[in-house]
Amino acid sequence: MKQGLEAAWSIALGYFPVAVAFGALGAQAELGYLWIQFTSLLVFAGASQFALVGLMAQGVPPLLAATLGLLLNLRHAFYGPALRPYLKGGPLEAFLLTDEVFALALRALPGLSPEKRRGFFLGLGLGAYLSWNLGTALGALGAKGLLAWPRLGEALSFALPALFLLLALPHLRNPVALLAGGIALAFHMLGQTAWGLFLAGGIGLFGERRRP
Repeated sequence: MKQGLEAAWSIALGYFPVAVAFGALGAQAELGYLWIQFTSLLVFAGASQFALVGLMAQGVPPLLAATLGLLLNLRHAFYGPALRPYLKGGPLEAFLLTDEVFALALRALPGLSPEKRRGFFLGLGLGAYLSWNLGTALGALGAKGLLAWPRLGEALSFALPALFLLLALPHLRNPVALLAGGIALAFHMLGQTAWGLFLAGGIGLFGERRRP
């Protein structure tokens, strides 16, 4: 697990400022500190949490907001099978699985011995989880001071896409990854981002299985 925690620093550096932005925006929406913190503790999914805060602030019923969050996280259904050859996970591994944890784990796990893989993954996920929740607490408790800085929220939210791009760079030599990315980009340009992500996920999953 120690090796995974040490490898998690790159994810933690990207998660922390984004989590600060989430906590601050939740406080700005007057959702209450406990509600904001429990969302990070129990959901642990950045896109879903930002969507949830926005919907709740607009008075959308909680059940409908939760359903949207579930739909946003359906992409994780592609992540599990991709890691299956290297990791036999359970509920804990599934909970800690995020976009960035998946990207780093997919690169690192094949080079580790089977007995070290689960500990590495749990350390990686735990490092990301702790960073996200610490950032949430700081943002929610210090929202008034943070939001006094012009456009700080927009600047903080850019850290997560930048982190994911950095983690994706080593995979650009993979022809399956390039094809999946091209499909996703093409559909995004056509205004069909959701379909592009769905098709790209399918290409990544089944394409990798057929590679020698």
